[in-house]
Amino acid sequence: MARITKDRPSVNLEIYFEFDSAAITAKAEPQLSELADAIRKWAQLKDAVILLSGHADARGGDDYNQRLSERRAEAVKKYLTDKHRIPTENLTTAGFGKRELKNKADPFAAEHRRHQIVNVVSSMEANR
Repeated sequence: MARITKDRPSVNLEIYFEFDSAAITAKAEPQLSELADAIRKWAQLKDAVILLSGHADARGGDDYNQRLSERRAEAVKKYLTDKHRIPTENLTTAGFGKRELKNKADPFAAEHRRHQIVNVVSSMEANR
């Protein structure tokens, strides 16, 4: 997945999770609402397949952080589909664990517990 999304338009949203949690916080809700609005309004995103990728900091083992990042990605997808009615076929998820640290100087920083949003392909490309 990392190879496919490498050169695609993306944005790191500052959607932070509490330590050891995949729960959407009240602080994250406005940003997720803005993302949902953008998906609905921007022509380039309306029919896109968007990757919601979860990340974790370097605390904990590789397997645990992988599962945690996957749960975080799924939590964002569920929030967007349930609360904002974004079609599930427009969203896909992946967890990256602690493999793609944003701040290598501080592998335990909260900024690693984030989401990256990538416009993977248009739905027409996906259907080919």
